[in-house]
Amino acid sequence: MRPLNDLPLLEHAAGLAAAAGLELYAVGGCARDWAMGRASADIDFLVGGDQAPLVEALEKAYGGSHQKFSPFLTVRYFMADGRRLDFARFRRETYSRPGALPTVEQAGSAAEDLKRRDFACNAMAVRLDGPEPYALLDPYKGMDDIRAGLVRVLHARSFEDDPTRIYRAARFAGRFGWRLEAGTEALARSAVKAGLPGLLSRQRLRNELVKLLSEAYPVPALEMLSSLGALAFIHPSLRPFDGLSAPAGARERLALIAARLGPEGGAFLAGLKYSNKETADLAALAARLEGK
Repeated sequence: MRPLNDLPLLEHAAGLAAAAGLELYAVGGCARDWAMGRASADIDFLVGGDQAPLVEALEKAYGGSHQKFSPFLTVRYFMADGRRLDFARFRRETYSRPGALPTVEQAGSAAEDLKRRDFACNAMAVRLDGPEPYALLDPYKGMDDIRAGLVRVLHARSFEDDPTRIYRAARFAGRFGWRLEAGTEALARSAVKAGLPGLLSRQRLRNELVKLLSEAYPVPALEMLSSLGALAFIHPSLRPFDGLSAPAGARERLALIAARLGPEGGAFLAGLKYSNKETADLAALAARLEGK
């Protein structure tokens, strides 16, 4: 599956990986987007070995800087133009309790790494090096789900391991006009009924809401989350308000939600756990919107 953007960068990275004897894949959302015939702004890399020398060579060629996240076996590369690229080793994850951040260990293959992904549509990788460049690795039939317009988890404990996946599932379904696979929807409802999103920190819930509100049209995802009962964990009165797609940007939409919540708007903003200044700025913006 030929990538639809950034070919010079991908080819250069593939050449460096081949010279170092490393497997190199473009993984996750970019593979999904290319399969759908879309260019992808976000490219994540999966590397079969120590990725630091590869990142350092790219930094020498393109400028910028990098940062290592050793507990997560990831190196983040910031190109000179400000673009961010993540290079991760093959990984497996375990969760000590529902909603906890994962403990990461090295995995033996790209296919094993894909098994830990959130949804089958994101558990695909495009091989960049080797004798068959651009071969698609799709062990969990993500292409079938893309054709069917489905969001499907890879295992029954997925939402228990990471309840943020409930919000991500709705975000992807809303973005693409898809639906939750029947078993996945049942698991999401069961997780919500068990209160699992309540195990997440306020910051993690906020981050999921901000990502959702950064979508071009956030209302379909909000409607799905409302039907699942998952919005109540962010705020009990949060719902997909009319006109929410009109303002551009997550910040403006957060302020509009606060304005629409009326007397409860202050508690909603406080629950986002921003800094005092950012909370005050959002409250001021909400007051202006409320007065219109």
